[in-house]
Amino acid sequence: MIALAAYQARTLLRGRATIAAIVVFALVAGLATLLGLGSYRQLGLGSVGPAAAALINLAVLLPTAQAILLGSLVYAGDRESGFAAMLRARGTGVPALVVTTWLAVTLSAWLSLLAGFGLAAVIIAGNVPLADLATFVLLAGLMLLVAASAAAIGVLVGVVAGTRVQAALAAVAMWFVLSIGLDLAVVGLGAYLRFGEAAIIGAIVIDPLTTARIAALGLLDANGSVLGPVGAYLLDRIGRAGTLVGLLSVILAWTAVPLGVAIAVQRRRDL
Repeated sequence: MIALAAYQARTLLRGRATIAAIVVFALVAGLATLLGLGSYRQLGLGSVGPAAAALINLAVLLPTAQAILLGSLVYAGDRESGFAAMLRARGTGVPALVVTTWLAVTLSAWLSLLAGFGLAAVIIAGNVPLADLATFVLLAGLMLLVAASAAAIGVLVGVVAGTRVQAALAAVAMWFVLSIGLDLAVVGLGAYLRFGEAAIIGAIVIDPLTTARIAALGLLDANGSVLGPVGAYLLDRIGRAGTLVGLLSVILAWTAVPLGVAIAVQRRRDL
């Protein structure tokens, strides 16, 4: 399985789409950090300033879009080309097919994040207290986890979709729903007011991108003043440490569950 994952990763990382995604995120992350240097000098990473919020939003949105889209396209493409069927004929199990695709796609998204956060770290290194860099590392680690979740969702989309075109369309739709659509629906329908705690818990569980955004803001803001209704509710009920652990658990679940479902679905379908 390791050899197959390495092969798929090499193939994926040589692709123009992956290279472009890495370069684009590195550039926009670096530009956002450079433009926000004044904010970092004033606030550091001990609270949420405009520059930190911009970097968080970019890290939540762009690498996850890359992961969901590539995850769906790579798996659906391997199935359409007959590569997956060939591997199955040689004795490769369904779990190995799913997990190796996920690993390769996750690695590509991680390289984008490492490039962007690496460039941002170089820019802010002399402009924030040294102690704040530990928070920066934790923030980067959190974004690596949500990118892995997005890759798992993308692979699941690829398993369910019939063709590469369907996989691409479904992946874009899924990313839009997770990144923007659910927030608009919850706020627009007044779900917090109508359903109370159930809506708040539901908003956390059904959307790993929003969960990651809240967790990232919680890392930077000890008072939780910018966490919104969901974060404020959790902070009040279980404290900052409990909130971060709970949110992290949701993100990890959004990696394990889609992979498990993808394996179960593929076992019931022909390649």
